[in-house]
Amino acid sequence: MRALFVYILTLFLLGCSGADKKQAGGRALLFTISLEPNIYEKSDYGEPPQFAIWLENKKTGGIQTVFVTYRTATGNFEGKAECPVSLPAWIGAFRKETGRDDIPSLKNPAPEAITGPTPKVKTFSVDVQIPEESSWYYYIEMNVSGDYTPDFPRLKSDGWFDFQGNGQPSIIYRGEITGTPGEKSRPKLIGRTEQMYLSTGINEDLTGIVNAKEVFSMIKVECINKEG
Repeated sequence: MRALFVYILTLFLLGCSGADKKQAGGRALLFTISLEPNIYEKSDYGEPPQFAIWLENKKTGGIQTVFVTYRTATGNFEGKAECPVSLPAWIGAFRKETGRDDIPSLKNPAPEAITGPTPKVKTFSVDVQIPEESSWYYYIEMNVSGDYTPDFPRLKSDGWFDFQGNGQPSIIYRGEITGTPGEKSRPKLIGRTEQMYLSTGINEDLTGIVNAKEVFSMIKVECINKEG
């Protein structure tokens, strides 16, 4: 009887050990971003940037939002019902991801699971679970309101007025990474959106984009082991 008990106990412990090993095989992408308050505080509003992070599966083209700041995710901007020029490239990706054709609003916001407060810290991090050995493009879009330059003024010579208070339009970074633990990646700045109107496309012309490029002083992405 004692021998049978020891045998059963051994099988149980081995089973638990096997389950733990399988669970520990989870993969995640960890995004770490360093922000520079001394840059964005010089804008007309002095507020931290709006930004979004999303993935694009290299094989399927599928989109997955990792994180988006609260105001863009809810349309809850001070003094206006919405701000379509906040993170328009992400809006385009979000529409592809969800099948929606609108802009997130208080009545129909983005899911809470991907929404977070606008970070007021110097270092921000977030992670997302991914399949092992999967391959991804990742995108990070950032926008500081009211950071005007000669190329992106409040009032243009042709009479266009920046009534959304945008200034330099959002800028977009892109990189590549796989679900291989230990792999690291740094993205490249690939373009911008438009100042005065909603455009979900990425414009490669970075003329006039100056201090906006300094708001994120460091962006690091790495694949880590993560249970869950």
